[in-house]
Amino acid sequence: MLALVLTAFAFTYYRPLLTGRPEWPGAPPFSPLHHIHGALFFAWMGLYAWQTQLVAAGRTARHRELGLAGIAISALMLPLGLLLTIKGIVGRIGRGDPDPYFVTLFNIVDIATFSLLMIASIAAVTRHADWHRRFAFGAALCLVGASISRWFLPNWPILLPRAPPWTDMAPNLLADLLLIALLRHDRRRLGRIHPATLLVSALLVPLHIATPFLAETAAWRSLAPGLLRLW
Repeated sequence: MLALVLTAFAFTYYRPLLTGRPEWPGAPPFSPLHHIHGALFFAWMGLYAWQTQLVAAGRTARHRELGLAGIAISALMLPLGLLLTIKGIVGRIGRGDPDPYFVTLFNIVDIATFSLLMIASIAAVTRHADWHRRFAFGAALCLVGASISRWFLPNWPILLPRAPPWTDMAPNLLADLLLIALLRHDRRRLGRIHPATLLVSALLVPLHIATPFLAETAAWRSLAPGLLRLW
């Protein structure tokens, strides 16, 4: 997961940051909000990778101490992600995008599912560590899918042809393939699929398939402009 997230931004964030050039011709420059957003989201993924290593090494006390930092970062990611989502709408409207709200639903779904799974993970941490771990795994997948979506942007070295709705759902479904590792782990260690794994899979996969279709509905297009009032 960490490798996917870090490499996904090589051409869409690191290179523009180092060269001072826009992501692609006509793309707006990064704002301070983008950099704060990037720092927090990268920090969450880095901390998640570190936390798994601590548990694997049996250093659970240290894992619990750092868990407080994870909770704090997660709490900041929700409003920050929403602010950047709304900023994206404003930017697309300013550039004359004919459908400025289509991508927004993907952002909202990622933010909502990440927040829901993190709340569930925190609630389960003291008495149900097995549920806690699997809910955190699902929350991480929400960030991985959003990162993989960078592969489908114009400045990626290999320009993938647009084939909606398949290319729209592809980033999150590619991230969901990592659930196979969790399913195999459950079968090997427990002899069955853990209920939390089933719950995470039943939440994410159907939602990721449905989002491109929902984003084109009149109901979403009538609701989405209300987000601008928060701006």
